Amino acid sequence: MSMDMKKTIVALLAGAARLLANAAVIHFDDLPGDETLPIAAGYAGFDWTNMGTVRVDAYAGSGFEAGTVSGDNVAYNWYGAPATVASSDGSAFAFTGAYFTSAWVEQEISFEGWRNGQQLFASGAYTLATTAPGWIRLDWAGIDTLVIYNSSPTPWAMDEFTVPEPGALALVGMSFVGLMAARRRRKA
Repeated sequence: MSMDMKKTIVALLAGAARLLANAAVIHFDDLPGDETLPIAAGYAGFDWTNMGTVRVDAYAGSGFEAGTVSGDNVAYNWYGAPATVASSDGSAFAFTGAYFTSAWVEQEISFEGWRNGQQLFASGAYTLATTAPGWIRLDWAGIDTLVIYNSSPTPWAMDEFTVPEPGALALVGMSFVGLMAARRRRKA
């Protein structure tokens, strides 16, 4: 392999690392925060089952208020039931993580990651406090559905739902395709 090819590979890998460091963060602050309304299907590219948003000032002293990391709203699971976040178009996505807080009493939550009806990932239990948000990082890639379970019929609050930006992933993929094509031309 020539020195120029090695430099090209190093540059592409460095660029890929920078791109993957960028993430799309869903804050839920562009939604009305009306707790009676569900998060609409297709919002931010996902279908949100059993989820709504609530304003930070709706329940003073609650985990909803304590769990707001940015802006005025947090997402929450209706009636303390399990919730799902699924890709609207069925494509795979990567879930980096989010901030979670229990609304009223300390509880545990756990996660499953699914793709095409097959479970790919399962987490252990995470304990949620009511007084401050906790960052839960999963770094699961290749899922089309994220299921969030809780141990109590108490809602939890979620803020800053974080996924890698789709454009970044596409650019990384195109870089590797270009690299492979260049490598084949050199061999020929």
